[in-house]
Amino acid sequence: MKKYSYLPGFLLLVAAAIRSALDGAWDSTGLVMAAVGGVIIVASIIWNRAEVMEWLRDPRGVFAVVTGISVVAVIAVLILVNILVWYRPWRADLTASGRNVVTAETRALLERLDRDVVLRQFGAMADPRLDQRLASFAGASRRVRVEFVDTGRNADLVRDLGVIRNGTVIVEAGDRHRKVEDPTETALMSAVLHVTRDEVRTICFITGHGERGIADEGARGFSRLTATLEAANYKVEQVSLLEGDVPDHCSVLVIAGPREPFADVEMQRLDQYRKSARGVAVMVEPDPSQSMGAWLTQFGIEPEPGIIVDASGTGRQIGAGPEVPLAFTYGDHQITRDFGVATLFDGARSLKVAERAPLGGRPMALASTTERSFVGERTGNQIRVDTKGGRKGPFVLAAVTSLKLAGVNRPEELRMVVYGDADFISNARLWSQGNRDFFLRSIAWLAGEEQATIVSVEGHENRRIQLTERTKIWMYLINVGFLPLLPLTLGIIAFLRSKR
Repeated sequence: MKKYSYLPGFLLLVAAAIRSALDGAWDSTGLVMAAVGGVIIVASIIWNRAEVMEWLRDPRGVFAVVTGISVVAVIAVLILVNILVWYRPWRADLTASGRNVVTAETRALLERLDRDVVLRQFGAMADPRLDQRLASFAGASRRVRVEFVDTGRNADLVRDLGVIRNGTVIVEAGDRHRKVEDPTETALMSAVLHVTRDEVRTICFITGHGERGIADEGARGFSRLTATLEAANYKVEQVSLLEGDVPDHCSVLVIAGPREPFADVEMQRLDQYRKSARGVAVMVEPDPSQSMGAWLTQFGIEPEPGIIVDASGTGRQIGAGPEVPLAFTYGDHQITRDFGVATLFDGARSLKVAERAPLGGRPMALASTTERSFVGERTGNQIRVDTKGGRKGPFVLAAVTSLKLAGVNRPEELRMVVYGDADFISNARLWSQGNRDFFLRSIAWLAGEEQATIVSVEGHENRRIQLTERTKIWMYLINVGFLPLLPLTLGIIAFLRSKR
């Protein structure tokens, strides 16, 4: 009995360790169990000190002690490694689509957080897939913390937050929170922006003249652009100048390729809007669409007739024809600073930038084509180009200007960006090259923001291999026939060689 007096203490230590592992933390009960177990073991050693000293004089005892110390050291190292990984998590995603980590856009936004954010997952048990997604958010920023809330044990909290389904994530920052019932990466990032931003800006699209529809899901529509703007925590709505002035809550006004002329009262309201310190984005399509030339010329930007044709053949590398010019050259402006990605325009009108504008301001070219581009005329489905006597590039595809205003608050200027095309942000072209980022950078500058907020709305593609019947047969023969016979064959060869 005296010899085995240490066993109760050992069992108490094991029970305390198991309890802490199951609960995920050491509570007072676990600490008391561990302390009592340690006291019992120490008391047992003192009680059996004569046997212990005799055992230590035996080489086998020394070997056992050294082995025990080595085992404890290895366990300690493993614990330290686990603690390090817990506080400094690291992961590698080897999938082709990167579906197990956050996108580069999300990571960039999380690194810019200026306050702590908590992502709370609610459910009866943790969802492994959702756990992985939330962990990828926490791994991208020290400001993000992830928690799991058992709905069965926290009924009051579930009721107060209005959680009605398992798998819901509550995103919290300070006293603000937002509920996400379908916690995709886009939805979670949008919620993070919502609770960490003090103001939600509204992007207003003018309607009533054949402009692109913000809910149109066709190739020429803007439904994808709307989803992208909303994911970036902008509010998107349509306004009509026939119904009244531009609402005061509109941070940026967008005129997206009008096909019909504006009425006089609309132009008066547009002139009234330019006296406010807000932003305006104008997209003018090639003829016969409205160029709004008279109104834009006073800002030093004049839309020119014709359609730009790119003869360099660069667009063919990405499946685009000559009527789809690419912009490689950008002006030195906040929008395009550190932006080295080509943008693709589909059927664009060139813009002429004046050195001096009647209303003042600083007009400048923002994006331009290559020198191997020309201006052609569309006749039906054909585009006629005079490469010898016609106008030759480079042509301005996008221009920018800002107009100082008196007696207004920051940013104390009207900001304007004019594009010679509206197709470059349509559903068919938004994700081509750098189109999306270029436009969002423009919107951020127009709204008076220091940096563009870009949230990816493209889902991670779960790539699957399509197997033909022939491939399935070969895989069956290899897995069921060849692979099981391989070790048997090697064993027979080894046996025969040993007999020789």
